Amino acid sequence: MKYSNRALFHTVMRYLLLTSLIAANSAIATENGGDISEKIILGWIENIYLQPYGLKAKAKLDTGAKTSSIHAKNIEYFDRDGERWVRFQFSSNTKLKEKKYKEGKSKKVVTIEAPLTRSALIKRHKHTSMERPVVTLPFTLAGKEYQAEFTLTDRSKFLYPVLMGRRFLKHVAIVDPGNTFLRTRTLRPTEDQPEQEAQESTEQNKNNKADDAQ
Repeated sequence: MKYSNRALFHTVMRYLLLTSLIAANSAIATENGGDISEKIILGWIENIYLQPYGLKAKAKLDTGAKTSSIHAKNIEYFDRDGERWVRFQFSSNTKLKEKKYKEGKSKKVVTIEAPLTRSALIKRHKHTSMERPVVTLPFTLAGKEYQAEFTLTDRSKFLYPVLMGRRFLKHVAIVDPGNTFLRTRTLRPTEDQPEQEAQESTEQNKNNKADDAQ
């Protein structure tokens, strides 16, 4: 009888220890990015739609980058209702000529205004650090609406106008580095969307020279 009680005691203790470990691991998983089963699988390039403009832009999903950034030209600070705001021009074409921004008539350029969320000190290799504005912007990705912080920076040297970093991705997605546009077709259901996005996906997968371009 004593042996049975001792065995029962050890069984209960093992159970309690196991449940404690599971609870601790769940807490760590939530802190580090949530339950993996709730995340969606995305390609390393996906389309997002900036809201409320409905403007499509290719985004590179880069888990090696901590923060997200967006292509921004002619950044201006201004005050509105006692708050600091930022105004900038955005184009999904990072190679668009400067005169198109200055003319202000191009359909490929939109002016975005947003409250200043914070300022970030960006470290640059072999250059002095630079302070950059950070804003919170709404967008649609894989048919769902999100908000994320974006550092405003001139990305004309890079191919993609938007970079999504792990600060956002860790809560949302698992990135498949071998594929692109895995969830693009669900973004904006229109009649011509599937054919258009399928063509983009095919072209992107054929041209992996852009793999290192941010």
